[in-house]
Amino acid sequence: MVFPRISGSWARASVLLLSASLSGCIYGFRGGGGLPDHIRTIYIAPFENQTDKPELDPQIFRALNEQLPRALGLRLAGEQNADLVVTGKIVRYDDVASNYRPGQQNTNSINVELQQVSISLAIQLVDVRDNLVRWESSSLVGRGEYKPSGGTDEAARTVAIKQIIQQVVDGAQSQW
Repeated sequence: MVFPRISGSWARASVLLLSASLSGCIYGFRGGGGLPDHIRTIYIAPFENQTDKPELDPQIFRALNEQLPRALGLRLAGEQNADLVVTGKIVRYDDVASNYRPGQQNTNSINVELQQVSISLAIQLVDVRDNLVRWESSSLVGRGEYKPSGGTDEAARTVAIKQIIQQVVDGAQSQW
């Protein structure tokens, strides 16, 4: 049997790669930015909604379930089987004019150019095994904007919720 001749640098790289793979190296990527090893699953409880917008809690719940486990490198689980439980409250929702100009002369009207949606949450991430609050915040705020002339607050809410989820990920990872 004839083996092809491999140059020196390729041979060294091949030997290093082969020895690393045969050495039983268990290094891997798990996401989560250093989560404790025992935290592998997450349960996200429906949030208490203290606003007058009933559509907020299912929208936030759905977004958290779709994005947070992946961002933290965890799997979704039922409440009884989860290693990390997320609870929270939607404490405020505002939809206010952030940019406007006066209307026509001799009227008391204004023309709203831009609306800003603001959503405020309080949240806790609890390590079930150690019965320890791993991270919490009572003042997460996400903001999104839309033009009333051609948009709705729903797109702005989506942007605000994405900002909140990123704050949760950043905060959780900074603690571990």
